Amino acid sequence: MKVRPSIVLVQNESVLLMKYRYGDADVWGIPGGGVDEGETLIETLKRELKEELGLDIEVGNLIGMVETPAAGKIQHTLHCIFQGTIAAISSNETPRVNPEHSSAITAGWITANNLQQYTLYPPVNELAISAINGNTEPKYLGLRSRTWF
Repeated sequence: MKVRPSIVLVQNESVLLMKYRYGDADVWGIPGGGVDEGETLIETLKRELKEELGLDIEVGNLIGMVETPAAGKIQHTLHCIFQGTIAAISSNETPRVNPEHSSAITAGWITANNLQQYTLYPPVNELAISAINGNTEPKYLGLRSRTWF
């Protein structure tokens, strides 16, 4: 099983998502990434967000875990989802994706009211909405299938 940390960054009642294009479909994800050998989950998040979005972050508590099943070349994955904040970003600034470190095409702030309309990877829309609303009590969401395009 692969372990992948990710982070829900909340600002102005919105969550930061990264947009990917798979075939003809747009998929959004909470920022995160793969753990390098010898690296902690927190170190991974700090490195990945610096590389992919140019952000310095503070990582808070673990707010959720969800498993996604293996499919093709993708391993069964345990997603460990943390809450966190961005250091030194203005309230209307959107981080820019670094194409050298990410296949994402853009990033954006999405409000709780609009979040259910998005296909998220991992599929944790309700967890992100809870975090926007200030509820960060840890939840295990079980095994969740991914939407494939």
